[in-house]
Amino acid sequence: MGKGYRITRFLLLTILGLSTLFLSLTIEEFGIYFGVLLLVGALISSVYLFINFSNKIDEKIVIELIIDGFLGLIMFTYPDPGERFIMLDFSFWIAVMGALYLVTGLFDNSKNNMLWLYVISGIMMIVLGFIILNYNTEYIGSVSYLIGIVLTYYSVLSIYLLLKTTNSQKSVMH
Repeated sequence: MGKGYRITRFLLLTILGLSTLFLSLTIEEFGIYFGVLLLVGALISSVYLFINFSNKIDEKIVIELIIDGFLGLIMFTYPDPGERFIMLDFSFWIAVMGALYLVTGLFDNSKNNMLWLYVISGIMMIVLGFIILNYNTEYIGSVSYLIGIVLTYYSVLSIYLLLKTTNSQKSVMH
């Protein structure tokens, strides 16, 4: 699996998460950037799969491509994307990514040494997705900080796990 491709995708999401936190982006501003990054992520995934069409296909990349592309298109084609809609879009996205982590941890035998981190992080992202989905509208100003924290956590964790599993696979080969 293309380590450079994965790191690029996660670095873009990390930048958005940190920007949401430190620049105090509104939900609408976050929604625009998030939609663009989802579409860019889908495009990067498509190019990666096209270039590596003769190699074994990683199902996780295909699922990320479908989810990123679908939710990115919804973000820009929905007639009136308000705060609640953007929160719904993000909460669905992070819950699906959490489910991917949970399934990877439970069923991918090559990642057994990191099982606990995959499972705990997957459950945590699913729960945080539901928290964002049901966020009280009285406190809508603070949800962007929670979204920034969740997105940054997801991205940094993904980079860490990618580097950790790549290093452990290299040590097994030697």
